[in-house]
Amino acid sequence: MILFNTTAINQFTIIPRQYVTSAYMTIRDDSTNVTVDYTLVPRVAGVGNIEIIKDTYNVYNDTYSNLVEGHFYDLTIYSDVAKTIVIYKDRIFCTAQKAEIDADNNYFYKINKNQFTEYDGFNNDYIVI
Repeated sequence: MILFNTTAINQFTIIPRQYVTSAYMTIRDDSTNVTVDYTLVPRVAGVGNIEIIKDTYNVYNDTYSNLVEGHFYDLTIYSDVAKTIVIYKDRIFCTAQKAEIDADNNYFYKINKNQFTEYDGFNNDYIVI
């Protein structure tokens, strides 16, 4: 799953193993091993961060405090406050290339974007030194 840096609005849809009205989510940074907890409460009249539609959950959140561009994360959603019953697990990659991904469904993340200029020539000269 791709989420965007903290300045973007993030929404994702999941199909959990078990359906509950409220849940608890943890996002763990693979690089720093720091875990941040979030409580998911039902969304009513635009307030709340989990919306249950048929068999899916839409998870809304404007800011995830620990997302850093270029990092991978482990997402775990639990059905109980003790965090013993896992109802969903996933991997997250954080990027700031939101405009490119929104504009083109076939866009792939470019790790070296704006780092160097690509050579666009079609010269197949073979040089021996």
